[in-house]
Amino acid sequence: MPRVSIVIPAYNAGSLIRQTLQSVVASTESDFEVIVINDGSTDNTAEAASGLDPRIRVISRANAGMSATRNFGVAQSDSEFICLLDADDLWHPEKLRFQLQALQERPEFGFCFTGFTWWWGEDKPEFMREARQGSIDAAMCGWVYHHLILDNHALPSSVMLRRAAWNQLGPFRCDNQQTDDWEYLVRASQSFRFVRLQESFVLYRQLASSLSKRVPASNFHELMRADLIRRFGLQSPDGTPVDAIRLASFQYKGHSNFADLHCARGDLGLGLRSFAKLLQQGPRRGETLTRLGKSLFRRAFPKAS
Repeated sequence: MPRVSIVIPAYNAGSLIRQTLQSVVASTESDFEVIVINDGSTDNTAEAASGLDPRIRVISRANAGMSATRNFGVAQSDSEFICLLDADDLWHPEKLRFQLQALQERPEFGFCFTGFTWWWGEDKPEFMREARQGSIDAAMCGWVYHHLILDNHALPSSVMLRRAAWNQLGPFRCDNQQTDDWEYLVRASQSFRFVRLQESFVLYRQLASSLSKRVPASNFHELMRADLIRRFGLQSPDGTPVDAIRLASFQYKGHSNFADLHCARGDLGLGLRSFAKLLQQGPRRGETLTRLGKSLFRRAFPKAS
């Protein structure tokens, strides 16, 4: 049985997944398996993921979406540790080694995540060559619910968790692919302590077609935040409170971003109504009006922006 199972959902990732897998195969930790779930792709994803290394398994099935595919992939494994990886992100060679070390040294911790780098697909050989120290981010180590409810600091491609934690928590919810991973990690932070490696170990690819780039019909992020607060409250299990000022700032940013997206390139009526609600609530009316003006300008003159 391999020590680590790496689960990669892949949908129409034929042009990118080979590079992702090559970054995993280059790991300095070798005791792992990779389970690629070809989620009903219509391109050559299965072929591109095959033949690189005997530790890689490719399983094809009908399209079910990111969260259901992650759940299915984990169910195909039986290792002590589980890693998540998106089909278009890359890992630093020492990611697995340092994460295993961090969790070995903290047997009472359930999750380890790392810093990451936003990446637009350009060659970054220096990222892979640069040595890492495995430095621990003490401020994000321990009970971190009061951090994660503000923002999803734990990029899924950076996460390693214990099988025991997965078994206790249950699978990802499959309600909304834009928030399922955040819900899972926030839920986890109510039951398990987290450790964060401060350095970047993941290149987080940005694509115009990425799920995160689409204009959502509803403000799923803020709806999920409200639901999480309703379920889990405003403090971590150790009693550390959520910073009320920072929470208000993140909530404002979430509502303002949603209004901006729709005014600039989505449903104009929905965007204007969202901005109107922010103006009614205050207190950042000047900031809101400025952003409204910029959003409308980008809609009228998209090439200028």
